[in-house]
Amino acid sequence: MQRRAFLGAGLAVPLAGVASAHSAKPARQTIVNAYYLRAHMYTLVPRHVREDLQWMADIGTRRVSLAVLEQDFWAAGENIDLVCEQAHRAGLQVVAVPSRWGGLTAGAPKVPSHFSVEHPETWVRRRDGSVHGAHETSAVVSSVHHPATYEFFCDGISRLFTRFPFVGLIWDEPKGYVDDFSPAAVAALGPTPARADHLRATSGFFTRLNAHARANHPGKTLSFFGQAHWRDDMVDATALVDGLDYYGCDGRPWDLQTDARWKDSGTESGRGKTLLGNGERYLAIARRKGVKSLWLAENHNMSADMLPAMDVGLPRVLQKHIDQFIYYYYPRNIQDPDRNMRIIATHVKRYLQG
Repeated sequence: MQRRAFLGAGLAVPLAGVASAHSAKPARQTIVNAYYLRAHMYTLVPRHVREDLQWMADIGTRRVSLAVLEQDFWAAGENIDLVCEQAHRAGLQVVAVPSRWGGLTAGAPKVPSHFSVEHPETWVRRRDGSVHGAHETSAVVSSVHHPATYEFFCDGISRLFTRFPFVGLIWDEPKGYVDDFSPAAVAALGPTPARADHLRATSGFFTRLNAHARANHPGKTLSFFGQAHWRDDMVDATALVDGLDYYGCDGRPWDLQTDARWKDSGTESGRGKTLLGNGERYLAIARRKGVKSLWLAENHNMSADMLPAMDVGLPRVLQKHIDQFIYYYYPRNIQDPDRNMRIIATHVKRYLQG
């Protein structure tokens, strides 16, 4: 079935006669958020955007999240405007996902940071002086210790909230939880810091950014998530990030036992990146911090044989009653995208309707 046909007719739970999220209050209080990443990058068809957003609204989605690259401020502003306008018509709030900023955030697509490329003096370095991340997916990473990095992020936050009608932002899988021996880091931590010092410094960086956002853009919703399979010391460090409304992690929408079947498959599963099990550490921290919980179900990068596991696991994930639940709308690397989205639609609607 082609995507456009699916939008109108392919749901396991029919859309016909069901009120949109903005016209009827869901039975559950969970806020459902759709990651709508880079669909609007260069090819932008308003009719397609309207259909996409209405699909989201019809299953109970209340927020839609857009990945914002550094260069979008001067190269794609009108595209973002169009998506925001259509989202508001569908009754959806729009959230920004600062993507690949300074190499310190995830999001989409996997590209080097424009800022970092232009500012080699900010690069994170290993103990031997080599550049961290130079040959990895998103290339170099700027140090949280360098003042230019902090100033760049503060400027970006202000641009987000003054240029576009975003109601908040999401810090997606921060990449700064690494050992950093750049000159700025050595000046801040000394030549022989403990690993815990490096980790705390990254959480302190995002705490400072949250404080900046609160002071200059009050009322915006601030969210942060790590990865479900991160080591305990990294997870404990993320608990130190203050100034948040939502805190949590992303991971596969099933448990560790299910995940083990793909251990050697070469996919992004098989590493314990599961919401059920490892991801529950973050829920305990959210309760302890007194903030709302967040889970992003990674329904991307899936072969068709993984979909039955998601069909079984997703209802179990939703029954954890997460305060903000996020899914990917038509994500990357899916062998059967329409079936993937049918599973999302069926279980999200069923959960919200109680």
